[in-house]
Amino acid sequence: MGATLERVTLLLRAQDLRLSIAERDLLAGVSLDLRSGERVALLGRNGAGKTTLLELLSGVRRADSGELWRAPGLRLAALDQHHTFAPGVRVGDLLTAAHPYRVLETEAQTLTAQLDDAEALDRWSEVQAQLEQVQAAAWPARLGRMLAALGLRDVPGLDTREAATLSGGERTRLALALTLAREPDLLLLDEPTNHLDIRMREWLEGYLRSFGGGVLLTSHDRDFLDAVAERSLWLAAGELTEYAGGYSRARAQRDLERRSLRREAHLQGREAGRLAAAAGQLDRWGRRSSAMRSRVGRVAVPEAPLPERQLRMRLLAGDSRARLLAWGEHLSVTFPGGGGGRTVLRGARFRLRQGDRVALLGANGTGKSTLLRLLAGEQRPDPGPLEPVLRLAGGVTLAYLDQTWHGLTPGRGLYAQFEERFGDAAAALLGAAGFGAAHWEQTPEQLSGGERSRAGLALVSALRSDLLLLDEPTNHLDIEALQALEGAVQAYGGALVIVTHDRRFAREVATRLWVVEDAELREVSGWGRSDYADPARALQGDPPPPLPAPSAPQRMFRLERSLLDLHAELDTPWRLTGREEARLRAEAAQAQAELYATYAEVYGQEVWDDEVPEPPLRVRAVRFEMGGMFWAAHQPECPHLAWDGHTLRASGPLPAHFGEPLLGGALRILFERWNVGRAGLGEGGPLLSRREWFERLGAAPGRRS
Repeated sequence: MGATLERVTLLLRAQDLRLSIAERDLLAGVSLDLRSGERVALLGRNGAGKTTLLELLSGVRRADSGELWRAPGLRLAALDQHHTFAPGVRVGDLLTAAHPYRVLETEAQTLTAQLDDAEALDRWSEVQAQLEQVQAAAWPARLGRMLAALGLRDVPGLDTREAATLSGGERTRLALALTLAREPDLLLLDEPTNHLDIRMREWLEGYLRSFGGGVLLTSHDRDFLDAVAERSLWLAAGELTEYAGGYSRARAQRDLERRSLRREAHLQGREAGRLAAAAGQLDRWGRRSSAMRSRVGRVAVPEAPLPERQLRMRLLAGDSRARLLAWGEHLSVTFPGGGGGRTVLRGARFRLRQGDRVALLGANGTGKSTLLRLLAGEQRPDPGPLEPVLRLAGGVTLAYLDQTWHGLTPGRGLYAQFEERFGDAAAALLGAAGFGAAHWEQTPEQLSGGERSRAGLALVSALRSDLLLLDEPTNHLDIEALQALEGAVQAYGGALVIVTHDRRFAREVATRLWVVEDAELREVSGWGRSDYADPARALQGDPPPPLPAPSAPQRMFRLERSLLDLHAELDTPWRLTGREEARLRAEAAQAQAELYATYAEVYGQEVWDDEVPEPPLRVRAVRFEMGGMFWAAHQPECPHLAWDGHTLRASGPLPAHFGEPLLGGALRILFERWNVGRAGLGEGGPLLSRREWFERLGAAPGRRS
């Protein structure tokens, strides 16, 4: 429902909004229009001001200057990232207060006793027409379906529970339900996908696509933004830039624009320099250079966009070389409760191998976190007729980031925790994760959800573990941090089990997919597949994925550390014999040469817009204004595919082992990342539509999972 304003297109208009915080221009003249029936994504890095802009539009905060116009009678509902409920307030009372048509229904009941009066009869007829238009009588049923879709009907005694006593995830979903239940004309949603599992996110996608009012939302779920948003507003340096489509399309267009500006600035600067040099040469020859200098003044050199700060993450594997790192059998867990308790795991069995990257999926409350706690030794399996088995191979080290504190200790300052574990490296580790000195004294309780996630990942980045367990690390992370984590996981050499509801993240990093359904642990054979494999299958004939070669940044870090160690030994020459000193100096010279070569690789590597795994290849793409190009990473012998905006063509004959994955990766990028409607396959070849592509995968467009 929603959009009760009739024949009104423009719902809200902001013009030249400006706001400064701590002498920083957070918003520097922001203007935007929001209309009924459109869904708009608000994009930007953490700290860009997205939440602040939503607060200005909702009226929670006032701008320093600018104009904000709302349509007369506009009904607006806003969802904040952080949700607190006053003690003593019951959920049932909150749901009753959210009824958007209660006042009209009460007025209709009052007027029913006055129908002998002509004026009252006219008003009663008008109110009844309004109630019928919005289908007010069906609102309780719509609310019930919404609560069920968000998993709140499963909460025992929901209506009589105090809202403040619900878990963090339940409070978040309740706040979303209360916002949607008001069925307003305009929805302002700040991270509505937090604490939603995949099923809930897909339900919310469908709800927002059918919503009749206007929607402005932020989210870190790229698939969700691509499925919902029709246009995007990118907030950077206090200014908004509009793009068509959701995140992927906006990101590609923005990167293209920034590359074009950098190239134009470079070329124009080079031209201005050439003309200035020519004018100087004319001066030295004693000739007139005024005309040449006039041309120099007419060359417009645009300002190149500043490079955006890239968040870097790394995950270091331990020293174990055991093929089989962990295994378990007959693992069951039942939590006490009415009717004999609630079983979340029943007879689970698995094997984890070196190099496995497992995405653990399933609805909220199905036992995913319980399985991770079992692996981490924080939960004991139930005894049964068959003795439970849970083992780690000898010498295997394990690191675990829980869902709430992400491995941090509550009540202790951030810097103190890192200093205790890592000594003098604490400041560098925190700085690499975006934490300055202003954050050092803060405790985990004082950090936001995103800050806590980044601090936990920074903690893990300095630990060498053979088995890494991450429980929903993607919650609250912005998209740049998500992509940095993707790269770190892909380069990680140990085994990893990660609980996530971010579909694109799971697709990008996982080599195995586990799901918990009906208290059973199962392994799905692949994305879009409905058949299962055994999570505890034997290793014979099923080799683990090859260990990834150390990435250039990883080699750079290792060489830098090795060089520091060598210099530390050379700083004490009185402890060394002449032969030892000569050997160390030779090793330092060799390490220095390798480090310079690695610097060149890290800072001079090729640039691409998108990259997807399509085993055995990784397919990369660069997007042009009227097309694009696709190639296989690290496979120079493989021909590339060119796309002219209509047709994919190969630059040469495609070997059998390259052709299918290269084409599959190119189509994934075209249909999933760039939102292309259709693409021709070769000159005079068949035409494949985006819908046909998703139907072949067994999923609707925007809902691949």
